[in-house]
Amino acid sequence: MSHPAPPLPFPARASDAHKGDFGRVLLIGGSRGMAGSIALSSMAALKTGSGLVSTAIPDRCLETVAGFHPGIMTIPLAETGDGQFSLSATLPSIDSFDAVGVGPGMRTGPGSLRIVESLLEKNDCLRVMDADAINLLSEHRLLESPALPRDQSKLVLTPHPGELARLTGVSAGDRDGQLAAAESLVEKHGMTIVVKGGPTVVVGRAADGRGAVRFVNNTGNPGMASAGSGDVLTGIVTSLLGQRLSPWDAARLGVFVHGLAGDIAAANHSQPAMTCVELLQSLPEAIGLLN
Repeated sequence: MSHPAPPLPFPARASDAHKGDFGRVLLIGGSRGMAGSIALSSMAALKTGSGLVSTAIPDRCLETVAGFHPGIMTIPLAETGDGQFSLSATLPSIDSFDAVGVGPGMRTGPGSLRIVESLLEKNDCLRVMDADAINLLSEHRLLESPALPRDQSKLVLTPHPGELARLTGVSAGDRDGQLAAAESLVEKHGMTIVVKGGPTVVVGRAADGRGAVRFVNNTGNPGMASAGSGDVLTGIVTSLLGQRLSPWDAARLGVFVHGLAGDIAAANHSQPAMTCVELLQSLPEAIGLLN
């Protein structure tokens, strides 16, 4: 199977490396009935090369998430009666992780809001926000908060068109308008935004700090428009951040590898029949093609 050239090489490994060299990452999310989302992100981080993956979930989701993969280290947090994070949920020290991904399956209760607010303040930490984390940004207008640290250059957002519509007010059907709105957010806050779609476009700050630049991805297919595909991307980008790629590079390489795995899955299973499971299982082959 031929494939296009990646935007940058996949991180190399020295022969004397150990697991600490490949990033300690934390994934935060899940809720009762939606534990699979954050499990997918966690497994994707493992399959993308993270040395250590920890997953913070509501207490009742611990056994479910741990059962997906023996390499996931689970951290149970305080929960509400309906299985969401509670206001008393306390995250482990963020300083002990190289990157953090938050949002998949989390829902938007007060405990989740507090977690997202605290992570916005950690602007010295590499972070990925997806799904309900982005919905919380929109619902509570967090990016407009005067208390938000101005420099968010270590933050990556990965919205689908509906989430970006809620965040910017630009209709999901207005692709050009959404890309322009993403550029405005990048220019204002310095973040990197993955605008999902066909094709996915990464929007980041220009190297000279003036304006925004775009990377148009050339992998992927409509078979990836299926539940769980975005959760896999969250884990991939978080993993690459943990392996010391910049947000711009992690986002560009992340969407390329994600799309290439989708192309492999479609070739093996067809676009209509592929799911997030086949996408996840295709990551090793996709990465192998880049080495």
